[in-house]
Amino acid sequence: GLGKTTLAKAVYNDERVQKHFVLKAWFCVSEAYDAFRITKGLLQEIGSTDLKVDDNLNRLQVKLKEGLKGKKFLLVLDDVWNDNYNEWDDLRNVFVQGDIGSKIIVTTRKESVALIMGNEQISMDNLSTEASWSLFKRHAFENMDPMGHLELEEVGKQIAAKCKGLPLALK
Repeated sequence: GLGKTTLAKAVYNDERVQKHFVLKAWFCVSEAYDAFRITKGLLQEIGSTDLKVDDNLNRLQVKLKEGLKGKKFLLVLDDVWNDNYNEWDDLRNVFVQGDIGSKIIVTTRKESVALIMGNEQISMDNLSTEASWSLFKRHAFENMDPMGHLELEEVGKQIAAKCKGLPLALK
C-alpha cells in the first residue's frame, strides 16, 4: 500500500523508458517463488511462442537467455517475497546475456529481499499526516470545493489518520 508497484508502473510506462529499452517485461512474482512460472511468464512477456509443450525449466531458461541475448531490456519483478539467495542466484544467471544498460526492477516489502538483490534500493515510507490529508482530500472531494464542506473536514482527517499514511488506503 506504499506505492511500490505504482512507482514501478510509472517508470515502466514512461515514454523515455519505452524508447530506451528494446525489450520490456513485467511479471508479478507474489508469495510463492516458482522459477518455472517466472521464466515462462517472462518468456511470454517478451513475445516467445510455443511454450505450452515445454515443461523443462532448463530449456525454458535457455530460451529466455537467448531471447534477452544482446538486447537492452527492462524487467520488472513485482511483489517478490522469496529471500532465498541460491534460488534467485540461479535465476539471475539467465539475465547476464543482456546488453549493457539492461535493468531489473524488483518491488518487495521485505528488506531481506532487497538486500539479496543488491545494487540500488529505494525505500518508501508512509506519508506524513499533512500529505495523507492532502491525498485523501483530493480523492474524497474530487469534484467539490472542500471549503464548502467544512463539517466533513474533521471526519475526513480522522479517516485519513486511520489509513496510517498508506497511499492505497487513502485513495
